[in-house]
This record gives sequence, C-alpha cells and structure tokens, in this order.
Amino acid sequence: MRGRQAALRVQVGRPPTGFLHPATRADVAALLGRAGAECTYGLRAVRLSVAPRADGRELRFGRLIVPGVIVLYAQPAPPWVLPGRLPDGEQDRLSLAGAEIAATGGGTQTVVAWPGDTLRRFMLFDVLLHEIGHHVLQHERRAPAGRIVRTSDHEAFADRFARRWRELLESGINS
Repeated sequence: MRGRQAALRVQVGRPPTGFLHPATRADVAALLGRAGAECTYGLRAVRLSVAPRADGRELRFGRLIVPGVIVLYAQPAPPWVLPGRLPDGEQDRLSLAGAEIAATGGGTQTVVAWPGDTLRRFMLFDVLLHEIGHHVLQHERRAPAGRIVRTSDHEAFADRFARRWRELLESGINS
C-alpha cells in the first residue's frame, strides 16, 4: 500500500432515542469524494457518533481526534429547546447556517429550528469542513498529536478553510 492512502472509512454509530445524524454516511462520503486528496490525505476515518455527556448548555457538533479521525456528533431532533440564551457568536453562526432562533419564556429558553435540510448542510459545510481544516493544518505541519499553534489560530485557520471549501463544494452536494 506504499504510496497510496488507505481507504477512508465513514463509520456510523446508532444515535440514542431523540437524536439523529443529520448528515448520512452517503452525504459525508460524497463531500469527501468531491473534496479529494487535498482535504482527505492522512484522514483515517470520519465517525458519526454520540457526543460525550455534557451539561446541556454546550452545543457539541464535532471534533478532530489527532491523528486523522473526525467525529461528527448526533444532534437532538429539531426543534432544539435550550436553556438560557445562546452566546452571540453561536447564535450568529447558527443563523448564518439557516437556523431559525427564538427566545421564549422571557429569555429563559432558546428554541432553534432547522427548516428543510439546513441542519444537514450545517453539519457538512460548517462542522465537517471546519474539522477537516483542523486535520489539514495538523497534517501539513506533520504534527501527529497535540496543538501546533495557539487555539485561536487553529480555529481561525479551520474557519477560513471551511469557508473556502464550502464555496467550492456546496453547489454539488445538494442533490
């Protein structure tokens, strides 16, 4: 297998009751196939998995496990009813992705609705591409483990990467 990349696996775990994987194995495979080696070289697997337990206030979408594994977390079936208010940055991010966000209960709760396929597209074009950006930065720097730049710089690189690749890929992924 020298000189060739091992086959990239897309692994799917069963989401718990009330949760779903907004992007399917086929969706992920299609995006990765269209992105090609520039995005996937050194990537071993993408896992559709269940997020570790959280306190219910933190939204968890995905992460990179170095080296070469991206995890996309199952999401609650929409609409989401979240305690309190979303931080402005998170609210802006979700709104830009097509979420409809409303405060209820005098601001004690936030309802996030995802019309049509906006949640699927968010998981592909915002979350998956962002995590691929982290992978590419790690891989380019030949850093198999650990942070290679400040967290803010890593996040900025991943955001720029996702924006650039979203523009290149988005039109053909809808079908």
